[in-house]
Amino acid sequence: MLGRVKRGMTLIELLVVLAIVGIVAVIEKARERAFVSDAYGLYEVARLYVGAESVEFLPARSSAVLSYSELVKHGLLHPIQDPFTGNVLSIETNPSYVLVTKQEGDGIDYAVCLKEETKQLCDYRGREQPIPVEALTSEAIRDR
Repeated sequence: MLGRVKRGMTLIELLVVLAIVGIVAVIEKARERAFVSDAYGLYEVARLYVGAESVEFLPARSSAVLSYSELVKHGLLHPIQDPFTGNVLSIETNPSYVLVTKQEGDGIDYAVCLKEETKQLCDYRGREQPIPVEALTSEAIRDR
């Protein structure tokens, strides 16, 4: 019987490995998109809250913080499920928030700091601070 020398992977084995790597990459991208979607959800709820509660009492060039806990307790937001771990974020201990800033005129700016169990969207321009809504992308996700 002749001995067979194995020189590498067969084409089928290589295709299977590539398919698995592709599936893992798709799942990771979906989790990142879900994470950014959670941040947008926090922003949208903050906009509703501001509209309902009216931040007109805020003087120009001042800010107010709307915490994740506050938005959930007011019934405006369902507790968020972390897309990376599957756990629901604690209403009592999670430090996520939306920073609402009233500009000189009638403008209102929103920035989000979302901290889940293993990842966060709370790093802007190299510093830990809320991210303006227009800058929320999956590229802004950092390990916690």
